[in-house]
Amino acid sequence: MSRRSAGFTLLEMILALAVFALLSLMANRLLLQGLELEQFSSRHAHRLAQIQHAFALLERDTFAMLPRPVRGSGTFSGAPLLATEDRSGGDSLIFTHAGWPNPGDRLPRSVLQRVGYRLAEGYLVREYFDYPDVPEGAQPHRQRLLGKVSGLQVRYWHQGRWSRQWQGSEGLPQAVEVALTLAEGGTIVRRFLLPGAR
Repeated sequence: MSRRSAGFTLLEMILALAVFALLSLMANRLLLQGLELEQFSSRHAHRLAQIQHAFALLERDTFAMLPRPVRGSGTFSGAPLLATEDRSGGDSLIFTHAGWPNPGDRLPRSVLQRVGYRLAEGYLVREYFDYPDVPEGAQPHRQRLLGKVSGLQVRYWHQGRWSRQWQGSEGLPQAVEVALTLAEGGTIVRRFLLPGAR
């Protein structure tokens, strides 16, 4: 009797290759989705870190705000707290704060700093001078804190109510509310209690 050799038929081979190809496509798709999700998470985490950094600087500056008027004739000069509406349609906030580090008093400047926050070309910008009294014609240093910002609104808590306007002659409010409208469509609101507020 002759023995027949056992093996895979052509149909079985084609089916096996089709199954392996299908599994490979599924695994590839899962890998691509995982990579896209990782990139999205990375972008989201980076954006969140930028937002937290911007608000941390704003909180640090407002927490050390002083009721000190500023001598000079520029935009940054005047009352302790200047609250204006910017050309871009957003609000701006200008004030003096203490606690600007000067280790060992080695730098020829004060620990006081005149600082401002406003919108410029889609960025939340922090502007500051080297000296608390602003010399005529002096230009501020500019620091872009956060991009893709479409709105900045500021409110002031004084005598038990919130107000959109602030008169410099009133000194300082008890608290400041800052609302940032982001290009993604959300608005982030933070409230800062000022020094000496009860």
